[in-house]
Order: sequence, then C-alpha cells, then structure tokens
Amino acid sequence: MTTAQFAYTHFSRGSTLLLMRQHGLYVSQRNRRGVAWLETEIPYEELLPVELEYHEPAPLHLPPAGTWVAVWIVVQGLSRLLKSEPGLSTELWVACIGFLAGLAGVLLTRRYWGRTVTISTNRIRVTLPNRRGRRDALETFMEALRLRAHAYLRDEYAQVNPLGPIELQLHRLNWLHHLNVLSEQELRTLSTRLTGRLSLDSIKLMGQDLETPYVN
Repeated sequence: MTTAQFAYTHFSRGSTLLLMRQHGLYVSQRNRRGVAWLETEIPYEELLPVELEYHEPAPLHLPPAGTWVAVWIVVQGLSRLLKSEPGLSTELWVACIGFLAGLAGVLLTRRYWGRTVTISTNRIRVTLPNRRGRRDALETFMEALRLRAHAYLRDEYAQVNPLGPIELQLHRLNWLHHLNVLSEQELRTLSTRLTGRLSLDSIKLMGQDLETPYVN
C-alpha cells in the first residue's frame, strides 16, 4: 500500500478509506454491506491542522454486582474449606467459571475495542480501532498527508507578486503562517519581498508614527 491512501476494514464496523487527491482528501466510510454512510472530499485549504489522537480505555472498575459475586465465591470456598468438605460443589464450580469467563470477556472487549485512534482535521474527525499492526501505516499516511497539504498550499498561495493586490496577499501569507505552512522567517521574507518594507509596524520618532524604511 502506498502512502497516497490508507484503508481499514473491520468485520463489524465496515471499511474506511482515506485517499489523497489532487485538490483534497477523500474520506469514505461504508458499512458491512458496502453502503457508504460517509463520503466527502475535504479541500486542502480546509484540512489543516491534521493530527492523530490516541485514546485508552478508562481504568477497569469492577461493578457492584461483580464485586458481590466475587465475594460470594470466596466466602463459599472458605466455608467449605473450614468444614473440611472434600472438593467444591458443582454450583460453586459453575459460579467460578462463569465469573472468570465474564471477566475475561470484559478484558478482551476492552483490549480490542476500547483502544481507539481519532484522525482529527479542521473539518471532520474519524475514529478507528487502534491496532498495533496498522499504527505505523496510519502514521506514515498522516505525515505524507501533512506534507502534501503544505506543498499544495505553498504552490497555490505562497507566491507573491508586488504588482498584485498587496492586502490580499499579506492576508494569505499570515493565514499560511497560522497553519504552520510558513515559518516566521519565511513570513517576514515574503512580506518584505511583497511590500518592500522590513516590517509593516510603524516606528515612533520624536513622538510621531513613521513607516519603516523600504529596502531596495
């Protein structure tokens, strides 16, 4: 699988497909019958920031009913030992096995369904089961997606033209800086190239606000 897409299939939740297209990220989620219940394309202009959020299940607390069952099993076992009765009764064996099976079911459910990872974007959030075998592929895809979005926005909006509308271009540069597409140094360099000034902030001289000097 290339980093241009990420696909995930779950036997009970259906499938999820993330695909990088020319102008945006395509997201599709389908149920087990293949019917799409989420299908959209997010333009790269509306995508950032993108990140992964890992969630672990809350600590396991034995419910009150389970606590009473455990106490009852322990009391019954101790009672029979104190009475020197040989072996355990069938009812006690059934109770022990049932309790352990239920506890194992809870632990397995939390292990395989409790851990999730959320793909967070500016537009939508997609939550998937967190599987160790797919974690590297997902993280690789997300990094490639971030780089793809940055490259697209740079190509489309980081080109400056001093003969064009200055305010609009400055607004775009600050927007790219806000999205971490442009660094602080890149923002200053492009702003200077666009306006011919080292800074847009005025300077005070003898109580008067003056424009910063222009560069050649």
